[in-house]
Amino acid sequence: MAFNYLGVRNSTSTPTTRSGEQELFRTLYLAEVVKAFQENNIMSGFTQSRSISNGKSATFPTFWKTNAHYHMPGDADLDGTNNVRHDEIVITCDRVLMSDIKVSEIDELINHFDVRGMYAEQMGNALAQAFDKQLIAMAYNATNTAYDRLDDSGTNVPSWAGTARQTTARDLTDPANIVLSIYEAVETLETYDVPTQGLVCILAPQEYYLLITGATAAGTIAINRDYGGAGGIASGMLPSIAGVPILKSNNLTNGLNLKSVTGVSVNGTALVEHDADGAADFDDGVPDADPDGTVSKYAVDATKFRGLILHPTCLGTVKLMDLKYEDSYLIQKQATLMVAKMAVGHGVLREEAAFALLDD
Repeated sequence: MAFNYLGVRNSTSTPTTRSGEQELFRTLYLAEVVKAFQENNIMSGFTQSRSISNGKSATFPTFWKTNAHYHMPGDADLDGTNNVRHDEIVITCDRVLMSDIKVSEIDELINHFDVRGMYAEQMGNALAQAFDKQLIAMAYNATNTAYDRLDDSGTNVPSWAGTARQTTARDLTDPANIVLSIYEAVETLETYDVPTQGLVCILAPQEYYLLITGATAAGTIAINRDYGGAGGIASGMLPSIAGVPILKSNNLTNGLNLKSVTGVSVNGTALVEHDADGAADFDDGVPDADPDGTVSKYAVDATKFRGLILHPTCLGTVKLMDLKYEDSYLIQKQATLMVAKMAVGHGVLREEAAFALLDD
């Protein structure tokens, strides 16, 4: 008798291949993975992204300012002696980052769309967390000036070279100090000629809500109309402080390993790269935590890390393979292996365009 296959595209006959049997299911599943990634990711809009069709890396040019001088009437000696400091940053693509789930009785699972949606959401969310945490870790490490690219003794040396862009000796359990730290960050970045247009402040949820629920008048300046504040208790929103939009992310501190060589973690699992034999093998992209590449570039000490002020020109991302989904039926396992994956790499382009809010 006739049997309706829910996953077959425009067919009235029995499918002859596994891929044909679930063709429509795969398409829907990918859409939900991408949707979950987009809903849970905030850092993709705050990095300079470049896609490559092949190769292992991409080059991002970087420039510093030049100087000016007066011209004397009749002086024809314009020999172009004003210098522009420039460099290039090579960002290498990391290994394939993936989230994989193996499911038996795939037809029964897929036909229950609510269950399939939950699996898709978790896979997309895992990749979004990894993407966010790696970029946040890179930006935080950039604020301690360990990777200053313009540190030679030539002329036109940047004023920020060798100076950490971090708050110090301030208790951020006091909401008033959070407000002060944000203003300090914006002032410092303006001093280094970082554009204020495009700046964003990302806070951990604890600090974000503390600005709303702070008991003292000074602590609630951010939402107090008497001070020109915006947002409120009812909405739970903080539109901006010092003209900078305020966002919150649980990825700011949650899962960032403390003084770890393995880099950030997602749901308790460290994102350690491995070689073919299963041994830890760290990426040697730019910049590394040390010259020999034995420490992950995403390693971070987030013990005191509470917030990040960031301009999108700070970070760069190279994409060799954007978010992609594929599956394969494993006969020996009588199950289908579902994989959501991407191949990207991150690096720091402009160190002075980030400022970290640290607790004392």
